[in-house]
Amino acid sequence: MKIKCTCGEIIPDQTDYLSYKAYVIGDKNYFDFLDAVDEAIEKKEEDREKLRNSVRRAETSRLAWECSTCGKLYLDDAKGNLIAYRPENGKANRVFDRQRSKEND
Repeated sequence: MKIKCTCGEIIPDQTDYLSYKAYVIGDKNYFDFLDAVDEAIEKKEEDREKLRNSVRRAETSRLAWECSTCGKLYLDDAKGNLIAYRPENGKANRVFDRQRSKEND
């Protein structure tokens, strides 16, 4: 998938471990996610694949991307449509890249 930002930049999403992509979990859904993790741990099943899939089925997150040029955030809504948010400073802040933000501290 590729997102064309309003500034003209292309935001590619064609691999894993992207510094400008995130899985956003709302506060109400965060605790449901933790419950799914706890439940998977407590089951003590031998099959790791079953445990992993039970947590992934919780589907508590939404996808988000940050434009590396203007910093605009794109989040998908419940129907998969993109909603855009523009930062006040008008620049890329690398809000999803924890390694980068630690370096700047």
